[in-house]
Amino acid sequence: MHSNVARRQTSVALIGDSIRLHAEPWIKASLPSHFRVSSPAENCRSSWHVLAGIQNWVPPGMLDVVHINCGLHDIRRDPGQDRPVSSLDEYAANLQRIFDYLAHAATSVIWATSTPVGGSCPNDLAMPRWHPDDLVAYNRVSADLAFGFGFRINDLHARLSSAPADALLMSDGVHFNDAGNRLIGAHVAAAIQGLDA
Repeated sequence: MHSNVARRQTSVALIGDSIRLHAEPWIKASLPSHFRVSSPAENCRSSWHVLAGIQNWVPPGMLDVVHINCGLHDIRRDPGQDRPVSSLDEYAANLQRIFDYLAHAATSVIWATSTPVGGSCPNDLAMPRWHPDDLVAYNRVSADLAFGFGFRINDLHARLSSAPADALLMSDGVHFNDAGNRLIGAHVAAAIQGLDA
């Protein structure tokens, strides 16, 4: 005998940079219909921008799940700059404040590590640059902080690093092609549903 009772809606917010924006259609397509997904229309960019916008994007007590990441814009080295947009200490301090807020604002929080960057990242000094060593260090700090808050970790960096970079990344070495976005979408949807191993 089948129940006529509708399944309870689960409200989800997706917070992140252009990696999130590009993968979002696959995330939504991979989630069952009882998941109601919201997200900022804009690129959430660095931890500075997330800190400034988080209270608007995640109203207190309104969301069941928040899947969040920021980091690639923090480690970005802009033209003429010999340091990342955010130092490691600045990044950690921003995340501490973001996590303090989320711990009280949402029922469940999933922190995603920043996705891999490829060897094809521009070395032209007139272009933004990303260094894999920065990525590893910032991911480690972010995961440690998230773990300390009791958040679940969606290790997208590890999951996507197992595939050849040129099979998933676009020529800029940062953004993903359709295959990469589809894979990110599947991993994020699985994490939201609690199915990740």
